[in-house]
Amino acid sequence: MRVKARFVFMVCGALILVVGLLFAMGILSMPRDFSSPQTVIRLVDGKGAPLAGIRVVRNWYDSDRGKEGNDQVVSDPAGIARFSKVPANVGPFTGAWRKACTSLGMCGAGSGTSTTVYVRYHGICTVAPKSKTLRKAGQSSPDPDGVWFYSSTDSESKTLANLSFPGTIKNIDYVLVSDSPDP
Repeated sequence: MRVKARFVFMVCGALILVVGLLFAMGILSMPRDFSSPQTVIRLVDGKGAPLAGIRVVRNWYDSDRGKEGNDQVVSDPAGIARFSKVPANVGPFTGAWRKACTSLGMCGAGSGTSTTVYVRYHGICTVAPKSKTLRKAGQSSPDPDGVWFYSSTDSESKTLANLSFPGTIKNIDYVLVSDSPDP
């Protein structure tokens, strides 16, 4: 009886080790129901008044499913740009075969999802997340929630704000403040 129990214990331990190793290698996926969460971006000026008519683009990538997409809206009169959730049914084995094969190459497939939001203001202005302190890291800065923020100006003298959200976030609700009276 002891030999049989020891064998069962060793087999269970080996299975737990293999599953843990597959998760660590990024071959197994964390179960979730979205490729990109519901996203709400509020745009306000320095006095808190809403900014309407600002173009907002959301890009998303789901490495578990090997899919990506984007959508765009214009902020409404309340200064809100709203994107619905991009649904996905991801279980532990979603994309496992593809990820196992590509992990043998130079660039692995990865595991998870990413959501990036781009806001294009009409003119030159300074933009920052409302009530968030940024930690400088190179040219971009993360806030305490792990959201990466970068602002620049394009060739048409329009201000671009770029927000990259962590893949673990389940609902995005973010406020950007522009200090220009006429963005």
